[in-house]
Amino acid sequence: MDAAAADDHRLRGGALHRGEARRQHLLQGARRVRVKERAIVFYCGMLMSISSFSVDITLPSFGAMARDFGAPFEQVQWTISLYMIGAGFGQLFWGSVSDRFGRRPALGAGLGIFLLGCLVAALSPSITLLLASRILQGLGAAAAIAASRAIIRDRHSGEELARNLALATAIFAIGPILAPLIGAAVGALAGWRFIFLGLAIFAGGLLVVLMRLPETLRTPSPDAMRPRVFLQRVQRLLRHPQSRHFLFLSAVIMSSMLLILAATPRIYEHAFGLTGTTFALYFAFHGFGIIIGQAANRQLIRRVGIVNAMLAGTAVLIVSVLLMLAAIWAGFMSAFVMTALLVLFATSYLILYSNAAAMVLDPHGDIAGFTAAFYGFVSQIGSATIVAVLVVLTGDSVTAFCWTLLAICTLCLFGLLGWRRGGEGGAR
Repeated sequence: MDAAAADDHRLRGGALHRGEARRQHLLQGARRVRVKERAIVFYCGMLMSISSFSVDITLPSFGAMARDFGAPFEQVQWTISLYMIGAGFGQLFWGSVSDRFGRRPALGAGLGIFLLGCLVAALSPSITLLLASRILQGLGAAAAIAASRAIIRDRHSGEELARNLALATAIFAIGPILAPLIGAAVGALAGWRFIFLGLAIFAGGLLVVLMRLPETLRTPSPDAMRPRVFLQRVQRLLRHPQSRHFLFLSAVIMSSMLLILAATPRIYEHAFGLTGTTFALYFAFHGFGIIIGQAANRQLIRRVGIVNAMLAGTAVLIVSVLLMLAAIWAGFMSAFVMTALLVLFATSYLILYSNAAAMVLDPHGDIAGFTAAFYGFVSQIGSATIVAVLVVLTGDSVTAFCWTLLAICTLCLFGLLGWRRGGEGGAR
């Protein structure tokens, strides 16, 4: 090989080496971006779980609270409804705050208020102050609920938005799994008041992580908090056919979740004689159903589309409730059978809820904070109002509970089929 050929060979080899190095550098950068995105989605899932932790962790101690305060069981159940009402109305405020000042400032203020509410609950001398503290906790947690969805919408759209919401919802399932067990253990060892101290520590941890979270709002909206702009945005959402339809459907969907949370402690105690730690162990299995369901949801969204995935989930919901009623009629309903079928139910109710959130959020990326907040408000206030009546009607009857769940699931089915008949919901 002459000198010119050798030089040419070295040049080509150097170019190839530099090209390979550049390709490896780009691949490493892409991996870092994926890891960062997953970390942000994971944090959003933990923010979403603040409500499930706040509610589920108290369920094993309902009886102890009622005895300590000398209050009716139904009044203790109101700690759930009032928390949800506070969280629902609070989102209307925090959504606009996050669009005006950014996601991070809204989250910091909201988590601080939530932490304060937990401390008030731990020191409450009466059921009245405990109920008031739950409203305060809900108002603070509202920032986490609204901002978590808005952060994901800031970074994703379309089916990718739905799939990342499904992933965050699967992480949210940590709450239903761990919260009842932690609540039962802490309640048994130290009393129910220390449960709220634990929630305060959890909020403190979220605040520490928040310091490393990047701001995802690209363009703040200076007029986001003006009443006129607020009303214009409400009108915009309600006039959008897709957003309007799935907004109202979300309240029906969420009422099934809230009914399970509010009614199962009483049903398990009166029908099966299970309370405290034993109840918590049975209830914790629901979270595994959520994880399985959201893993399936991510695949269903990719293969059949968002609305078709919701229809598949609705079919599972109806089948699980029909199996509950069949078990009652056959005379072999037990705590084990009830829990197994509620786990099956849990695989699918958040498929409907998280996908409905994607359908509402997707058309409104420029006002993602407000849209996420209004979605949470409608779903939580609507469901809390519905369930406040339903828990009185169902009482401690397993049969009434199942028939009520079946009615809710049937309404969801009609709502989805109505959307499909309108020619809007079948596309991917």
